[in-house]
Amino acid sequence: MQFFIDLLLLGIFVIGLTAFMGIITHGAASKLFGRGKSKFFLNKSKDTQTGWRKVQRRT
Repeated sequence: MQFFIDLLLLGIFVIGLTAFMGIITHGAASKLFGRGKSKFFLNKSKDTQTGWRKVQRRT
């Protein structure tokens, strides 16, 4: 019985560690290789929408 508990704990540890490493790697890669383009599309969309009229809500 002790073997199965150890195996279960090891499996949970390996899966958790793998998921955590993926999150850390994604964050580090975004900072290193992002080159400040994180808001590029947001700014492009705002530039396109300048001068547009607001949609009026009907009541």
